[in-house]
Amino acid sequence: MSRVKKGNRRLTCDIPEGLHKELRFLAVGHDTSIMKYVKELLEEYVKKVRKVKKEHFLCRGSTPCRN
Repeated sequence: MSRVKKGNRRLTCDIPEGLHKELRFLAVGHDTSIMKYVKELLEEYVKKVRKVKKEHFLCRGSTPCRN
C-alpha cells in the first residue's frame, strides 16, 4: 500500500460484496476508479451538509427562516 500524502488520512473499511459490485459498476460508468468515485461522492455530500448547517446557523438569527 502506498504512503498517505502529508495532510491526508486513509479511510478503509470492509464492504459487502454486493455493494462493491455496484460501486464498481458506477465507477466504470463514470470512467474512474472506485476510490476516486467514492471520494467524489463524499466530497459532494460534505459540501451539502456544510451548506445545510450554514443555512441552519444563519436561520437561528432574528430574521424569519425560509424553508
